[in-house]
Amino acid sequence: MRTSYIVHRIFDRRGSLYSKTAFLLIMLCSFLFADTGGTVQGKVTTEQGTALAGVNIYLKGTNLGTTTNAAGEFRLTDIPPGNYTLVAEFIGRKSQEKTFQLQDREVVEMTLILPVEPIYLSGIVVTTSRWGEITEQLSHLPAKTIQRVPARVTGELLRTIPGVDAVRRGPVGLDPVVRGLRETEVGTYVDGTRYFPGGPARMDSPLSHFDPSAIYRIRVIKGPYALTLGAGNLSAVQAESYPLPWEEPGKIHGRFSTGYYSNLQAPEAVLSLRGSSGGVAFWTHANWRQSSDYLSGNGETVPGDYHSREFRGKLGFRLTPHSRLIFSGGYQYQNDIDYPGRLLNARFFRVYNANIRYRFQQSEGAIRSVEIMGYVNNVDHEMDNTGKPTAEPNPNRMPPFPLLVEVTTGANVKGGRIAVEMIPKEKWKINLGGDLYRANRDARRNISRRDNGMVMMKDDIVWPDATITDGGIFAQVGHSLTPRMRLTGTVRLDFVHAGADTASEFFLENISRDLDHTETNFSGALMIESSINRHWVIAAGAGSAVRTADANERYSDRFPASKAQTSAEFMGNPAIKPERSNQVDVWVEAAYPYFSLQLNGFYRRIDNFITLQPTDFPKKLPLSPDIVFQYINGEAEFWGGEAAVRYHPTNMLSLNATVEYLWGNDNTLDEPALGIPPVKGSLGIRLQSNDEKLSVYAAVHLAGKQTRVAQTRGEIPTEGYVTGDLQASLRMGKIFEVNLGIINLTNRQYINHLNAKNPFTGNPVPEPGRQFFARLTLYH
Repeated sequence: MRTSYIVHRIFDRRGSLYSKTAFLLIMLCSFLFADTGGTVQGKVTTEQGTALAGVNIYLKGTNLGTTTNAAGEFRLTDIPPGNYTLVAEFIGRKSQEKTFQLQDREVVEMTLILPVEPIYLSGIVVTTSRWGEITEQLSHLPAKTIQRVPARVTGELLRTIPGVDAVRRGPVGLDPVVRGLRETEVGTYVDGTRYFPGGPARMDSPLSHFDPSAIYRIRVIKGPYALTLGAGNLSAVQAESYPLPWEEPGKIHGRFSTGYYSNLQAPEAVLSLRGSSGGVAFWTHANWRQSSDYLSGNGETVPGDYHSREFRGKLGFRLTPHSRLIFSGGYQYQNDIDYPGRLLNARFFRVYNANIRYRFQQSEGAIRSVEIMGYVNNVDHEMDNTGKPTAEPNPNRMPPFPLLVEVTTGANVKGGRIAVEMIPKEKWKINLGGDLYRANRDARRNISRRDNGMVMMKDDIVWPDATITDGGIFAQVGHSLTPRMRLTGTVRLDFVHAGADTASEFFLENISRDLDHTETNFSGALMIESSINRHWVIAAGAGSAVRTADANERYSDRFPASKAQTSAEFMGNPAIKPERSNQVDVWVEAAYPYFSLQLNGFYRRIDNFITLQPTDFPKKLPLSPDIVFQYINGEAEFWGGEAAVRYHPTNMLSLNATVEYLWGNDNTLDEPALGIPPVKGSLGIRLQSNDEKLSVYAAVHLAGKQTRVAQTRGEIPTEGYVTGDLQASLRMGKIFEVNLGIINLTNRQYINHLNAKNPFTGNPVPEPGRQFFARLTLYH
């Protein structure tokens, strides 16, 4: 009997899903030892004696770790007797280590002082572990070995994470895909605010409007365990900008970097300043990028022009010793962007966002923190067919004359969130709160003749001023069953309203005259985490999350879909049911002084999976394929996993390897799900000097051939490939750092299987060939 069938039968008994899961998870870990061991506790401060909150604390070579609270305090209990080295790490601070010996039932006290240290390179921290209570850095990589990815857009950074990929449609806007989940199945958050793209064809992804140079940390939650972040998270990506330097009054720190990528002919520049004085702190950040057409490995010229300018800032006020008020905002302008994987190119994206956040936090009392936030994110976008074959006359085409196709779109998102964290008694932690967003989208299309200006189509409805409002409440309860076993349960209830001001007469007659729809959606997740001993952790989780349909799936009126590799026209359905993702996960993680291991396997079934079916509707445009599709509900299933291992016998040498596999099937169409990557892996070696000022990193990336494709959606097989990268960094004193490297060292011609197809040639967009890069960074 197949495993997927067994899991399918378990999920079919929905009424008992959570009770059965809880029973199985608790039984899984019931063999844990009796509570014994010692305790280490203490405080972490700055050189001025200011408490440091959020410092990563762990015992080297074990899976025992925690973070400091608002008072800079930490406590690790039930540690087996032995000799240990405690490590304290915090971005922008010099890491500290202390060695100690611990006896059974002994309490060791210590204080650690972390002096200021420049944040070298981008400062990006990538964590991919589950959304649980235990430390998110079980591999215990020190802050100085943070990912040094030469990423020009955030999607390139996400591609380095096992189980995560991105769809390339052009030089920017790489759209994240998490274990086969894509678009609004992946909730995207920046500093706690919900981001949506501005274009109906997904030229932009939400994270394309947040430059990687501004990112301090990224979390990827690979399942329905991010229910406290917001609504509809079948998975989630959470990006955070740099924190304000409250602990360094009277000091200003700066960073300037400039770099260049060959092949792409892509210069870049970044300037960042942050500081504080008294009860006020600030952070400002600006970046500029541009790129040109690039050559793939076989010498093919691929359109890749774009220009990007971005500015961000934060201003914070310390109202009381325990409360702060922070204003944040950003502006980005991208223009003249080539999209070889789309029917049109982008004239521009103009992005504004702002948020205000109040936070109260204390280390004692039943209520530990209160956070209140409000935000607005706005994207204006225009695109046309300049530079595309349809802009040129063609006597062998109907119509033969050159066309001017223009689409103007806008997306406006307003939202807010309130959350309260409580520790009512020892071993209990409760999070209560609610959030709300209102996403309005409007888009119109105009078509005229370029040769004589005759208007053929005016104000054609793409998005009919559609608004989706989702308000939800959540509760999360965590309980330490034993010092080595923790159980966390989360529930969420969402109330959704979707509506549109208007629609075409064709839509009203053939689909529905009722454009309004309401839903009430319940989601929940349960996770148990257990420390078998000081080196090994096992965990298991199960969750069921609901995603409401987006504006494309509800209101498309014969407009191309982004969830397909075809330029066919699609029709929406205002009453289409929300998707429900049911997923189970198992994690195994190990940490030794010179070795770490992470394994994660999962199974997911999606009820009411939004798929498609052919219709008899007439197409709207003469150049479109003859068959018009419509979004419908169906069913799909996925399973797979990732593994990562790291071996570092000395401080000067480390080896790492990853492997990942994903299987997915659209059961309704009886074919593979769209965008399932082939089996992939990587091998890497890093050599560095003892003082870590000089490092060299070499990596090999492998991908297999993918023949399981979604033929109904126009997907085609892709060949496997092997590529290599070489990177080096040299830090000179405390001021300069130089980074050099070669991407795609052997100039391999290759295609990421998820990349969009060129709608005019039918060929997927290839990745760039060999490119050299260099970056100089100055710190103050």
